[in-house]
Amino acid sequence: MAVDDDLLILDLLRECLTKQGGYDLTCCETAEDALQLMEEETLPFDCFLLDIMLPGVDGIELCDMLRQSSRYRTTPILMITASREANLMERAFYAGATDYINKPLDGIELGARINSASMLNDSLHREREIRHTLEELTEKMKLRLEEDVDLEGSGVMTPPELENMLLRMPAGCYSMTLFNIDISGIRGIHRDLTGPQFRYHLMEVGRAACAAMEGLNTMVAYSGHGRFVGAVIGRKRFDRENALMKMNARLSNDWDVAASARPMPPQLVMGTLSDQRLWSGLSASNHLRDNSVPPSKELTLGKSQADVLFDRLGEIIGQ
Repeated sequence: MAVDDDLLILDLLRECLTKQGGYDLTCCETAEDALQLMEEETLPFDCFLLDIMLPGVDGIELCDMLRQSSRYRTTPILMITASREANLMERAFYAGATDYINKPLDGIELGARINSASMLNDSLHREREIRHTLEELTEKMKLRLEEDVDLEGSGVMTPPELENMLLRMPAGCYSMTLFNIDISGIRGIHRDLTGPQFRYHLMEVGRAACAAMEGLNTMVAYSGHGRFVGAVIGRKRFDRENALMKMNARLSNDWDVAASARPMPPQLVMGTLSDQRLWSGLSASNHLRDNSVPPSKELTLGKSQADVLFDRLGEIIGQ
């Protein structure tokens, strides 16, 4: 679209920007006419040529209006001017102009400037498409909070593997300590991280748990919601505080800030799931399954409620 109150300029533009040359030119004499026409058109314009000195709403004001519209936020806008005032062009660029062309117009230069602006616009479109695709891919890769993620390579089992191990134990009673390890603030961690970053948190906690209980007859599984459950088999009383201290030390020493996107490892809470000491494989399996989700208040919040709370927290921290 070209907007100029000089009919000779519009005639020159029509001669230069022909359909044979691949252009479909629409001309207006005032900004008001241009705005009216844009409301009526269903297909957006690919480029604008605006005379700076227009009657009524001038070209710079029209440029600013176009940039306020989501439809034309990045569309190339070339200003046409006979003025040499630096201040005028500074205002135009501040309003969002892409480039400018001096009068009298040169057909070759005009075509080159339009093609250059078009290439820039195509590049911006491709960048937005790539960014949109990456955002969709990232969202698809995001792990669900309740998902019992397979942490293969960390020494941690899946819940079915843990259940199978317990159910295959010979009939009888065994001295066991059933325990849980919870990641504090798991909903906020999950909310802020990508899938690979969240998986890194789970993997490192799993590795730390297995390392802290090395030498014990232990089975550990990740059951979702930031909770690990497991059993230590043996008559010796399980030193929970010592195990937790070892886990925290391991996390602090091995924590990768870049991979986790967080400067510090998560805080862990460790507990025993029952004071009972003797279990059959079946009863232990059932009890672990019944306690696979932590009885945390944060799990009673809906996603929208939690998002509002975290957004408000972010505002307070920002202040």
